[in-house]
Amino acid sequence: MANIKLIFAAAALLLTQNASAAVNPHSVTDIFKEISAHLKSGDAGRLTAHFAATVELRILSAGKTHPAKQAAAAVEAFFAQHKPVNFAMLHIGSKASKHYGIGLLTTGNGRFRVTVFLSTGDRDAYTIQQLCIDHED
Repeated sequence: MANIKLIFAAAALLLTQNASAAVNPHSVTDIFKEISAHLKSGDAGRLTAHFAATVELRILSAGKTHPAKQAAAAVEAFFAQHKPVNFAMLHIGSKASKHYGIGLLTTGNGRFRVTVFLSTGDRDAYTIQQLCIDHED
């Protein structure tokens, strides 16, 4: 009887751990690695798949909050004009439940400082809340 209780307790523990992993299966570091790869390749579609429903987007000093689809179009237009050659994430940090990454995007016609702010959305998945792309001085 004690063995059956032990088996049920172990099964309940495993199910609880798997359920919490299913809510947010990726770590912040994993998400920033994915975002970095998409920035490096200029893959706007895969990058913007990480967007929240609304995104604060600032590209070259022009910024405002957009629905995800409009923000995606703006990022696509930026990549069309500035073909990425390389991207390096220089710093990742956190404050409370907000996470940020700062990197350097090298393109065929300039270098840009990229700042990405993540938070957990309605599905407890990390989403891009803010994306800033500015000329590197």
